[in-house]
Amino acid sequence: MAEFAEQARIFLEQIIARLGYGGIVLATILETVFPPLPSDLVVPAAGLLAARGEMHIAGIVIAATFGSLMGALVLYAVGRRAGEPLTRKFIRRYGRWLLLRETDLDKVERLFNRYGKAIILFGHLIPGVRSLVSLPAGMSRMPLPHFALFTMLGAGARVTLQTVTGALLGHHWPRLILVIEEFEWLVYLLIAAAVAAGLMKIVWAMHSRLANTKTVEVD
Repeated sequence: MAEFAEQARIFLEQIIARLGYGGIVLATILETVFPPLPSDLVVPAAGLLAARGEMHIAGIVIAATFGSLMGALVLYAVGRRAGEPLTRKFIRRYGRWLLLRETDLDKVERLFNRYGKAIILFGHLIPGVRSLVSLPAGMSRMPLPHFALFTMLGAGARVTLQTVTGALLGHHWPRLILVIEEFEWLVYLLIAAAVAAGLMKIVWAMHSRLANTKTVEVD
């Protein structure tokens, strides 16, 4: 795995070095649509080039966010047009070539059904979820403007963090990714806790507002 990550990093860095910001767009589209490509190597590799003074961080963030959005829209369109039966049939028949299993789709579909728009936003922080979550969003016919907005916000936050981290860590980034993958369950737990805390805050604010309104009416 470590050797594959290093080879992928070198390959993607060469694409970006040759095509510039267009290469970042292309690479992020590919990593989104084709899950076997390491999804946490493209942007940090560009961040390394920014550290060398060969690219600008703002340009990297814009290009990577745009590419991530375009890739997510492709999967969203597949889910929306094909529907759940055909999507599952495709994964069962050809998923092994993409290192995908139907259980992977089951996992992200449960997350989407439970958290809705929030998982589109926060799912970009979870390896293995950020790409596939576009499929249930399309299958459920989530409004396209909402999907695009939450995808853009989530992808923007992720690529900003990855660009800066890539510039700071350089060639040590692939090794860090291997460590992160070992604790992927902890990432899920933290995201779930953050979503739960946000929902509780909203409910509490609504409850307080309702209580204040009743107090005013009584007075």
